[in-house]
Amino acid sequence: MKLFVLVGCVTAGLVWFVLSRDRAQGPAEVSTSISAGVSSAQQPANAALQPQPVAVEESQLTQFSEQLLTPPYSQAVHAGNLAQTQDPQVAAVTIPLDGGIVWTLQPKQFRFSYPEPIEATVRVSGEQPALLRYQLRRPSSDQVLASGDVEAGQDGLYRLKISGQEDFPDELELAVDSEPGHGALTPLQYVQPVAWLEQAGRLAVDDTDLLIPLQLQVKQAGLYRVQAVLGVRQHQAKPLAILQGEFSLAAGTADIVLRAHHSVLPAESFQAELSRLQLELAPPVPGAKTGYGRALTAPVALGDVDPSALNKRPYQPNAQALQRVELLQQLSQ
Repeated sequence: MKLFVLVGCVTAGLVWFVLSRDRAQGPAEVSTSISAGVSSAQQPANAALQPQPVAVEESQLTQFSEQLLTPPYSQAVHAGNLAQTQDPQVAAVTIPLDGGIVWTLQPKQFRFSYPEPIEATVRVSGEQPALLRYQLRRPSSDQVLASGDVEAGQDGLYRLKISGQEDFPDELELAVDSEPGHGALTPLQYVQPVAWLEQAGRLAVDDTDLLIPLQLQVKQAGLYRVQAVLGVRQHQAKPLAILQGEFSLAAGTADIVLRAHHSVLPAESFQAELSRLQLELAPPVPGAKTGYGRALTAPVALGDVDPSALNKRPYQPNAQALQRVELLQQLSQ
């Protein structure tokens, strides 16, 4: 019975691990790496009462084991999570037409937040239209919220930029077209932020951890999941770690602290910066929408860090984490 409970815990953890990774990468592609190990035709009649095996790759078991042995609030950047440190990639909408004409509509991102402008580019191959127009619409009613003409740049690429509005609905549709009616469209999201960063505080040291105080302006109270990337501030920023935490915040000014374990920091002193700050408000009731905070327009400089000031004591995972690692090792054999 205890083994079944442990298998269930590890299974749930693996599902959370893969799904949370996919959510951080954006709406582009859903992972199918976790699947049932027994087909429905092969399952016995009482299969619902039996613990079901989960088919996972050995590399995933190893990655999950390593994650359990490191601080959950401070994960070093590696090939498996590097995408979380970069701007999300949104697939371009490509429309092939007769005569070899191809329209490609590329939004800057999928989700924008007020007062951020909506930006996109359009490339037309095979024929250059005399006039290109855009419309920003409410999909449910086809109400036009903004419209205008777009001129091509010297590189032949059309660029459009629509000023953000506080009354934009969550769901939007961006359409571009030309005479005689060729065009493309793509869905977008525009959110009114529930919180945003006011300023970063002075860095401090707490035993093995570097403390990064952040002051937030909270518009809507609730349970927030906060994630950010700590990196080295230089010409081409180098990401070091993904920091995260959960905080119950009241409306108004709120102070939180993200922590970076010494194991994710370089040995030498460096200038630190914070980027890719994500503020997610958990739905207050089942079925309600997740709230999102305002994204950073640029990385935030944090100041100089001297890692030698931190205690280099290794991280000690708790008993539950060690038990799960042991079971994962058994599953990988």
